[in-house]
Amino acid sequence: MKGSDFFRGKNAVVTGAGSGIGRALALALAERGCSVAVTDIRQERLDLVVEELGERGARAQGFRVDHSKLEEVRRFAGDFFAEWGGVDILCSNAGVGLGARFTETTIEDWEWVLGVNLWGCIYMMHEFVPRMAEGGGGSILITCSDAGLFSIPGMAAYQTSKYGVMGLGETLRMELYEQGIRVSMLCPGIINTNIIDDGRIRLVNSKGRDSRAAMQRFYREKGVDPSVVAEAGLRALEKDLGIVLAPWPHSGPQYLLKRISPSLYHGIFRFLWKRGILHKLFGAER
Repeated sequence: MKGSDFFRGKNAVVTGAGSGIGRALALALAERGCSVAVTDIRQERLDLVVEELGERGARAQGFRVDHSKLEEVRRFAGDFFAEWGGVDILCSNAGVGLGARFTETTIEDWEWVLGVNLWGCIYMMHEFVPRMAEGGGGSILITCSDAGLFSIPGMAAYQTSKYGVMGLGETLRMELYEQGIRVSMLCPGIINTNIIDDGRIRLVNSKGRDSRAAMQRFYREKGVDPSVVAEAGLRALEKDLGIVLAPWPHSGPQYLLKRISPSLYHGIFRFLWKRGILHKLFGAER
């Protein structure tokens, strides 16, 4: 068992834990001695993760939840607290991806991505934070994405959702401190997960062909294993770190450039978008 006494014996909740970063967080928490409750919208993925957690000797339970629906989040919260009593660590991780130019993004696309990524996080905070405060505090990790720190063209809806989540997390980090609740924001870069497979991709290449396959290949070849992000997330929880970029080389230089000179940042990315360089990077060249 890995470990730090910070995690051992605690109850943890990880949303969107059926694959990718959520699964890696759940497994890493179990290896450190946590009991882990997990959610996902896909029952088959949920069942596999619960089995994996049990193999690591952890108490584990899965809850099928569509986090874009308040009634499902409320039902999950009620069932969880009735069976588990309390929560010490909350990882609000459930999210979906959407890549498209603004003019090709439908209102239904906006409602979908904001519903899961932003409203889903808001719902979890409303249902869990008061109970955590009543129980004496705890730690919250919000998966925000580096898309909550800076923008690139072609992801307006996704980045709007992540900017919102980042704003929520930063405010809660200040407000909830007096209630004994610590809040950290995890900002992954390019990670080898199902975000492209499960997401909505409306970008096309120069021949008008769907770029999903090219982007899937890019994420498989260039993406970091989710376990790297999970380790960074657990370090943020233990050390009470505010914003953690994981891995730093993916996003750090871009983040610094945006902070130092927003005008220069915007100028560079206007040029890269206009010349089609960003499109080529992701297999969606014009």
